[in-house]
Amino acid sequence: MARNTNEWFVSTRSHNGNTCVETMFTDDAVYVRNSVTPDQGTTAFTHPQWAAFMSAVKDGTYAPR
Repeated sequence: MARNTNEWFVSTRSHNGNTCVETMFTDDAVYVRNSVTPDQGTTAFTHPQWAAFMSAVKDGTYAPR
């Protein structure tokens, strides 16, 4: 599914209404923030970094520290 760029969204798979991760895709980066406290900071990933992260999550090799 094509995603609109430059708009924050919460995953449709998110079922927790208390704390969700919001994501925004732009031409240059992928941004991630906490939906409850968006003013507390945003993390930016390059598109290749995001693709590698998503691949690791999907194949089960992602191991958070």
